Amino acid sequence: MPYTHARLRNTLAVVRIATGLLFLDASWYKVTSVQYARVDFTQFLWMAMHGGGFAFYGKFLEAFVWPYATKVAVLVGFTELFIGVGLVLGLAVRPVCALGMFYMLNLMAATWYQPALGEPLWNFPDEQFRYAVPFLLFVLMFIGRAGENWGLGTLYHRRRHKRWEKQWEIKMASELPPPQPQGQAQGKDV
Repeated sequence: MPYTHARLRNTLAVVRIATGLLFLDASWYKVTSVQYARVDFTQFLWMAMHGGGFAFYGKFLEAFVWPYATKVAVLVGFTELFIGVGLVLGLAVRPVCALGMFYMLNLMAATWYQPALGEPLWNFPDEQFRYAVPFLLFVLMFIGRAGENWGLGTLYHRRRHKRWEKQWEIKMASELPPPQPQGQAQGKDV
């Protein structure tokens, strides 16, 4: 099959919707569960602060996030919900993807296991690269403008493109002859 721009746009829309559904599923537990806010998230923070992530990030979490762990857990749940709704509906996809990239970088920094001396890095790639795939999906959707197909963003982009088309001017180069109407043949006058 030959490459078509429409097929690429439709594929990006499918990836966007599937990623959004995954985020909606993950956020549902975080938004509706007191267990997540009080126990699961604090355990996650504790692991990140005590060797589960980068040392500088652990210090940041301890100073700024740990005192407000329950509130941040609720914020994390609603952030994932916002990302999921934005992706599924196709609304403000580029800002949502930027937020998703920032969120994935934070998760990577919090879970980047640092092996001990003499321990090879490739023994523990699961936790280290677990959030790299969603990060790259967000980059792909951001660059590919995934919100321009199959969503509410389509309405905005369609109107924006029509407005641009009205503003475009067709300028003729001065060296070229003026365009001839359709019915006239080009050639020498006899």
